[in-house]
Amino acid sequence: MLKKARLVATTLFLLTSLALSQDDGRFDASFNGAAVFTKGSNANGIKQSATTGSNYFGTFRFKFKPKHSVVFDYGRAKNSQVYQTGFDFHELTTISEYSGAYVYSPFQKGRFEPFALAGGGVLRFSPRSTWVVLPDFTANVPNRVQVNLNATKQTEIAFLYGAGVDYRLSQRFAVRIQYRGFLYRAPDFNVTTVSGGAVSFFTGSKGHMAEPSIGLVVRF
Repeated sequence: MLKKARLVATTLFLLTSLALSQDDGRFDASFNGAAVFTKGSNANGIKQSATTGSNYFGTFRFKFKPKHSVVFDYGRAKNSQVYQTGFDFHELTTISEYSGAYVYSPFQKGRFEPFALAGGGVLRFSPRSTWVVLPDFTANVPNRVQVNLNATKQTEIAFLYGAGVDYRLSQRFAVRIQYRGFLYRAPDFNVTTVSGGAVSFFTGSKGHMAEPSIGLVVRF
């Protein structure tokens, strides 16, 4: 255990020393906040959509040539996946993102540096709780009831694309405004039956998640 801790500490020290030794801004890290919009789909008699959510993600970018970079991302988003199967089921979900992409920056004009990116990764959908909306025929007001459908985590391969612009505040700091989109297989959380009745969240359709974001960049 001590050897592993020493190895991690040594690796971090070497990476930090390498990064700080660069005086041409080859590295940058950013922290970003985003809104999450999910495109709905309709297949197998199921209408699937999602509520508008939020995402916080960090990036680490390495510029190996003036116009060419690679970026690695980690993020956590939250929303509710909605399945209309006769009743409205809401699956409260945490989405973990692990992705990487190639970044192309065609030019820099003044303080502005636009870029485009394409890559891939995985999205891990983790269910937190399941709710069903039932009509209250006496008051005509929907009721939310928590149910147990034995929903399980799912990891889906995702294609990532996007574009944005960095606005330099100083030599070391910038504001990053960007749009990112993810294409993936829509999750079903392996939900197939409940209480003797047939219930399925499987649509077999492609999901699309759009994330406009803004973040602070530190270059070193």
